[in-house]
Amino acid sequence: MSSTVTIRDVAAAAGVGISTVSRVVHRHPSVAQELRERVETAMRELGYEPDASAQSMRMRATHQIACAIRDSSIPEFAAFVRAAEAVIRQAEYTLLLTNIDESSEQERDLARMLGRRRVDGLMMTRSADGDKRVDEALTKLGIPVVYIDRDASPIADTVVIDHRHGIRAAVHHLAALGHSRIAFLTGRPTMRPARERLLAFEEAMAERGLPIDPRLVSAQSFYAEQAFQHASLVLTSEPRPSAIIAGGMSLLPAVLRAARMHNLQIGKDVSVIAGCNSDLAELSVPPVTAIRWDVPAWGRICAQLLLDRISAPPESAGGREIILPTELVIRDSCGSLVRYPDRSTG
Repeated sequence: MSSTVTIRDVAAAAGVGISTVSRVVHRHPSVAQELRERVETAMRELGYEPDASAQSMRMRATHQIACAIRDSSIPEFAAFVRAAEAVIRQAEYTLLLTNIDESSEQERDLARMLGRRRVDGLMMTRSADGDKRVDEALTKLGIPVVYIDRDASPIADTVVIDHRHGIRAAVHHLAALGHSRIAFLTGRPTMRPARERLLAFEEAMAERGLPIDPRLVSAQSFYAEQAFQHASLVLTSEPRPSAIIAGGMSLLPAVLRAARMHNLQIGKDVSVIAGCNSDLAELSVPPVTAIRWDVPAWGRICAQLLLDRISAPPESAGGREIILPTELVIRDSCGSLVRYPDRSTG
């Protein structure tokens, strides 16, 4: 029946003009609630379905939102996407998901592709904050953009995680247990999460009066295989570190794998803190101390921020930043050197 019902039929059934039906279909805020309900009731009873392609042509909108992230196979990113999609679906938008790794070239290609698809908004991570070529490609899109844990800019809002607080808490926790030789792994500092974590590590070590051995610090990659190689290097350095902080969502598996390969017991031979809470951290034996933030809230806030920007006046600028707090969840992966002063490796 929907293929034969027209907007005129809906208007006649609801006792309103065609223009009122059109405003209801397009969610125009000027329609009174009573009229909106009458029109929506008539649409349901008649089985009327607006022509999505025609709407897109008239409104220059597709009701599609793109989400481009580094790696959707990471469980925490998957949770982020699920939460964001629920908000987007509620607003009757469709979510398009793609992976862009850590490549500015892929980000520029994505911008060109999205320009052809004419999406209404974009949520994304960035491989390098401030890459001018990517900035230019995104500006040409002419759509609202929300960055996922990246620096805000004139062209984009952002929802960031307070990694600095989390890493500082991790270092102070280890120092209170007597650890002084602490290794630290994270990604490339061109990305905000790695940069904030590295700065926090350096600050907290200085506050505790602890020296940093450059051989124990690796800020090179969030990729699992490269992280495993770096974790193996730091765990076999002499003297061996008594603790290691895995400063990234995807780094804990690499650290646990490296420790197992070198027959090191977590909490006894080496203490471990994960840079992001996860099922793996909670279910490992022993369970791993981890930095936690509300991942579903992160996704929901990013999605709502983007929807707000889509409905905002065209002249409204980017640059808004929302910060989500972190906390250190203490579990059993960190042994105390205070109780065992004769232990050299934790």
